Amino acid sequence: MKHLRTLLAVTVAMTFLLGVSVALRPVELQPTATTHCNETVLTAASGTVTSSSCDGALASRVSGSLDSSVREVADILDISWGRRVDVVVPATDSELVSLVGPAFADMAGIAIRDSDGSGQRVVINRVRASALSDVELRVLLRHEITHVATRDLTSDSAPLWLVEGFADWVAFHGTGLSLRQAAPLLTPDVSALPVDFGGSGRDLAYQQAYSIMVYLESRLGERGVVDFFLRHASLSSVDSGVVDVAGWREFLKTSIG
Repeated sequence: MKHLRTLLAVTVAMTFLLGVSVALRPVELQPTATTHCNETVLTAASGTVTSSSCDGALASRVSGSLDSSVREVADILDISWGRRVDVVVPATDSELVSLVGPAFADMAGIAIRDSDGSGQRVVINRVRASALSDVELRVLLRHEITHVATRDLTSDSAPLWLVEGFADWVAFHGTGLSLRQAAPLLTPDVSALPVDFGGSGRDLAYQQAYSIMVYLESRLGERGVVDFFLRHASLSSVDSGVVDVAGWREFLKTSIG
């Protein structure tokens, strides 16, 4: 699970750092340089998976997990959204860069949309995603689907500890993984909410953000975490005092020692 944690942490800010400016291109893939590969579209009840026929194994895994992942996210959120997700698996590195930009091409997955707010989809890095176990792929998909489902309810200036922590909380929900297993870098030595989501402390910041949501669940319950996110994600600014840092620190001491 440490492998997955690194991959998820690479998914820096997803749509929310990108805003609406990165994905100005349609979902359709450009012709692949590998002549014997063709674009294929797998259809599930909850969306589509567009890929190269040479990446058929990964596309089949994604397609096979799509309906359950959308359903699981929808059940947790219990909000109104389209409950449909289109996934793109670019066939080459250049296609990947054309969709997400060079700064984000090393990500395992990223949720993007067009500048007018349409065309929401999840772009999967075929190299990174192919290395994931079924559980890890499910976590990745649920994380990105959560971003898609909540995008219209989330301010562009929402803090990343809230946006990414909540997406991870939904993603890991029901996996049976302990906090220590899902967030192996965590220590109880916290004094403020995480902010370093793009620097050397990125992995730890993601894990701290996730642990904040687990802490809130211990106090508010499952629905309380969802309500907390919905209440604060739409605000132009969120007071750091909304989380009792001392209480969070004590929770970590009890949970991970």
